[in-house]
Amino acid sequence: MGAETVGIAILSALIYSVVFYAKHYFKPGKPEPFDPTKLGATLLVGAVLGVIFYAGGVGITAEAVEMQLIAYAGIVALVESVLKLVYRGIKKIA
Repeated sequence: MGAETVGIAILSALIYSVVFYAKHYFKPGKPEPFDPTKLGATLLVGAVLGVIFYAGGVGITAEAVEMQLIAYAGIVALVESVLKLVYRGIKKIA
């Protein structure tokens, strides 16, 4: 059960990364280049969330894999945004 939970969280993070990279890459007039560091950071957030979900007893069910992918991607986006806000706040204070 643990490997599946972590795997789904990482896959969700990867899907989230690809979708948002494509959004910025195809931006009219100002495409953003690929940054592997951003991808790695997002995958790390997904992996950590997967471990947290597993430790909390959140398992993957066959009936809900698609919904869990979507939910995990949303959670990854939210956690990543909060971490960026905290980092920027600390950087601004320092």
